[in-house]
Amino acid sequence: MSSKITVDLTETLESISDTPSGDPHKLLFMAVIFQAMLDATKPETDNESAEAVLERGRARSWLFAQVGVTATDFVTICDLAGVDFNQVRHFAHQVINTGESTFIRRKINAILNHS
Repeated sequence: MSSKITVDLTETLESISDTPSGDPHKLLFMAVIFQAMLDATKPETDNESAEAVLERGRARSWLFAQVGVTATDFVTICDLAGVDFNQVRHFAHQVINTGESTFIRRKINAILNHS
């Protein structure tokens, strides 16, 4: 993985998470988005439960659905968090497809644990 992609992903994550700490509602909705990212990027294991596989799939569906209630819910949550849903969707796509999910999972957990 190139360091440029890592830097770009880190900058994107920081811009997405740049929510005023004084607004607990926005922080709540950012936590929903970040939890979906964590669920969607959870590493696959040989002996994982069917529930873990299902939750990973649900999180990815929520992040990437283009039509229907799931897509509407995603856009609404992003709006309530004060972030652009296209930016979040693009970021999620990059994380899942670049192999940087371990690094990003650590960053998300650090953000969630300090909010």
